[in-house]
Parts: sequence; C-alpha cells; structure tokens
Amino acid sequence: MKNINDSIIKRLINWRTFKTNVHAVANQLKLSDNDAQQELLSELISHRFNRYTATELLELVTAHDTNLGWAITYARLDLISKHYKQLGKRAQMEHAAELEDVSTGIIKLADDNGKTTEISEFKLQQVVAQFPTGKTRLFVDMTLRYGKLETMAVLKLTNKQYQRRLRNATAYAAKHSDKFSLVTDRVRDRQLYILNSLNELDAIINGTREGSIQDWIDSHTKLVNTLLSESTVHYQGAILNHWETASNKDKYAFVRECISQQNKAQQWLDQSNEAIKEAGEKACD
Repeated sequence: MKNINDSIIKRLINWRTFKTNVHAVANQLKLSDNDAQQELLSELISHRFNRYTATELLELVTAHDTNLGWAITYARLDLISKHYKQLGKRAQMEHAAELEDVSTGIIKLADDNGKTTEISEFKLQQVVAQFPTGKTRLFVDMTLRYGKLETMAVLKLTNKQYQRRLRNATAYAAKHSDKFSLVTDRVRDRQLYILNSLNELDAIINGTREGSIQDWIDSHTKLVNTLLSESTVHYQGAILNHWETASNKDKYAFVRECISQQNKAQQWLDQSNEAIKEAGEKACD
C-alpha cells in the first residue's frame, strides 16, 4: 500500500477504463460494483502496481496511460481466471463429471473464422497442463483465453514469432493426440466423479466429514440410482428416500456396492494416471 494513496485511488476509480473493467468483474463474478471494485483494486495493488512509486503511479493514472490501461484489463482477466481456477479445483474434487452444473465458468474459444467453442476453466487447465514446457503452456493458455493480438502484445511477439509458436504447439498436440485425449475423455471425468463422491460418502460414514448420508444421497441421485441398480438392495426406494428407516440388510448391501465401485474407480484412475505419466515421459524423450 506504500505506492498508492487516497488521491491515486480517487483518480483511478473515476477512470473510464477502470470503471469498464469493474463492471466486467461484477457481471462475470456476480458481485456488486462495490465488491468488484475492491477486488480489482486489491489485484492491482498486489501485483500490477508493485513496480511503480506513488509519484509514478499518480502521473500514469492522471495521464490515462495506455500501458497502465492494459495492466488494468489484464488484472481483471487474472482476477476472473483465479476465481474460476479455484472453483474448478473444487469441482474436480467433488463433482468432476458434472462440471457443467457447477459454476466453474465457461470460456468461449474463437477460431480464425469466428466460430466459438465453449470449454470449462477446469477442462482448459487440464489441456494446457499437457504441454511440455512452461513457456508453451503460457502461450497456449493466453492464446485460447485472450486471442492472438493480446497474446502478441503481452509476450512481445512479432507476427512471425507468434505463428511459429502456434505451429509448434499445434504440431505437438497433433503428435501426442493420445496424451491429450486422456484428459479430455468424458469417461475419465465420470470415474473422477464416482471416486470423489464415494470418498465423500466414506468420510461421512466414518465421521471425518460433517453431513448426513441422506443429504449425500439427495445430492447424488443419479449416481445412487446407478449404484442401486447394480446392488442386491431389496427395497431400493427406502435407501433412496428414507435411509434412516431402511433395513440394516439393505444398508449393508448398498454400502458394499459403494465400496466395490469406489475400488473400481480408483483402479481405473490409477491406470489412467500411469498412462498419462508414460505419455508425458515419452514426449520429453
């Protein structure tokens, strides 16, 4: 906070560029304008404004400096990206197969012909992580999020340099398509969802996590119906709707099926993770 004072903040919040980005944060993160303003200020002060003294910052804000304006825009993009990454990690642990139903944020990726493809923040991070170097991961992430012009501006690339990096990244993805398919496969998402959900149930049963079994069942109706169809539970409706009054025999049968599916999902993911690891090691050879 040493490089910013009330005078700078007053000028900053009245700058049209800042106001525009505040509104964008408010709309995308479903915040009030006041909360969005505070979030953006905090992001700027913590990261983008560190390089300036109070005097330099005041001069730049007063002059509505173009580069500082871009810094505000990128701070807004960073703020939103961090928010969605946090939600994406939470979704991975809880409901990885149902990301579309969780507020993880949907990014619209546009190609050169103006066509758009929607992808969740969580899934984007999985894909980007498959590239072999941090330099390439940053390039791919920025290109997909912000497009060619902004990526060139931030990374200080000429058009020729940008096109070369794009060709290299595209060639790598094509050469290692099997590796990428492992993390974009919906079967993997489904197994993650099953394992994380059943781990959650196990923690509730063992008392290491708060919650009731009935609440868990109510939150995972589709999964529970699938488990019941594979189990030896006799009165399935009682398990689904009235856990506390269901017979012990049916409760034990349901739990046994949960343990069986939990083990199967863990085994599948262990094999998948090993395949991803092997693909990554081969790519680096």
